[in-house]
Amino acid sequence: MASSSVNTGSSNSMEHDKSQLAPVPPLVVDLDGTLIHSDLLWEALVLFIRTRFLHLWRLPLWLFKGKAGFKRELAAAVCPNPATLPYDRTLLALLAEERKTGRLLVLATGSERSFAERIAAHLDLFDHVHATDAGINLTSHNKACHLVDTYGDKGFDYIGNAGADRAVWLRSRNAFSVTARPFRLDDGRATEQMGAVRAGWGMALLKAMRPRQWLKNLLVFLPMLAGHAINADTALQSLLAFVAFSLCASSAYLLNDALDAGDDRIHPTKRKRPIAAGTLPLPVAMFASPLLAACALALCAAFNPLLLAAVGLYFAATLCYSLYLKRLLVIDIVTLAILYSMRILGGAAATGIEPSFWLLAFSFFIFLSLALLKRHSELFNLHRRGKEKAAGRAYTTADKGPIGVMGVNSAFMSVLIFILYFQSQNVQMLYPHPAWLAGIVPLLAFWLGRLWTLSYRGQVNEDPVLYVSRDPVSLVVVALCVALAALASL
Repeated sequence: MASSSVNTGSSNSMEHDKSQLAPVPPLVVDLDGTLIHSDLLWEALVLFIRTRFLHLWRLPLWLFKGKAGFKRELAAAVCPNPATLPYDRTLLALLAEERKTGRLLVLATGSERSFAERIAAHLDLFDHVHATDAGINLTSHNKACHLVDTYGDKGFDYIGNAGADRAVWLRSRNAFSVTARPFRLDDGRATEQMGAVRAGWGMALLKAMRPRQWLKNLLVFLPMLAGHAINADTALQSLLAFVAFSLCASSAYLLNDALDAGDDRIHPTKRKRPIAAGTLPLPVAMFASPLLAACALALCAAFNPLLLAAVGLYFAATLCYSLYLKRLLVIDIVTLAILYSMRILGGAAATGIEPSFWLLAFSFFIFLSLALLKRHSELFNLHRRGKEKAAGRAYTTADKGPIGVMGVNSAFMSVLIFILYFQSQNVQMLYPHPAWLAGIVPLLAFWLGRLWTLSYRGQVNEDPVLYVSRDPVSLVVVALCVALAALASL
């Protein structure tokens, strides 16, 4: 009996040693939505729109080749830069630790093989890459069958992120997910969380719409105020214009950020934008952008055809800016100044109040100065970081000087136009006590001179409008100008 007992213990000990010596199965990692906070197919689509806009007609034709064929054609046309993708840094650190133990790491993705191999080469973490190739879209059941054929049933651990991964999790030994909530599997198991938790995109969408930038759309109220036509009707009409321009502007911001995501990810502050950071999925942004624009145009069409024309022209201009004009030297700055002025024209279209030549000339030059100020601040910060070329723009740090000169000249040109306006017949007709307006001239000169001095010191951020909205001195100057205009009107 004793001998039997000893033999049993020896057998158990040997089985324990064998389990300790058994190789750890490969760790298989999904790419889209798991290793990166984005989707390579959408990254490539957006890159194609940005760089080959005139070839968009090819996309529907490629769809006839099936999903795998579509990915292959798209990969032949463009290739996202692996260095600028929004990686899950937490997951990368975990994979690096697994690699140190000698574990086999595998990248398995539905993305096109050439994309996946470039990413694997960039990260230098993975031993093998399995991807869409030879007409087979490597997702869901296709991926599960392929991994089982390669590593055996329950012969691998898998990290995924979506319902399409259920088929793979069921055939894996251990199932991991980057999502906060676990996935319940048909075999009774549930996925375990690994990597950075993916949050919902609702707040990210709101942030990407940039509601703070809607301050610029308050310009639609200027025709009502400048024309001294302040009443309930004009206020409601101006409010309608404000809503329409805000929706349209948010549509443009989403498109612009989607197209600029690659450049934004190498920028010290813009990389925190929701699309660049991957907290807002590209498909959501690309669907929300035209939806917001359609809502803006539908709102205008229902109430004011003239406002529809103004907002439609504004949207077309922002589209041209996002797709092409923003990459042209100086043209981008002039376009920004025109877009500001178009808000005033939108307010005029909504209320039927014809804006004066003086108002349009003043607005163009002061907004041209602010647009130049924005570029000057960007170039100053670029120079301070030791870089020379602005990503996605036609400027180098050598352009900082002439940009500054043009900006200061434009600023004081707007002051000169206001002085001439002060002497015009319009003022005599609209203001009972126009002498009060003279006080605005030194305030404007002080405010613009101070902004540009701070810009040369590098103390103005890259969006002067938002800077002004938070700058106490600027807010006091604006309040004093409004008070002087009110006194002149009494």
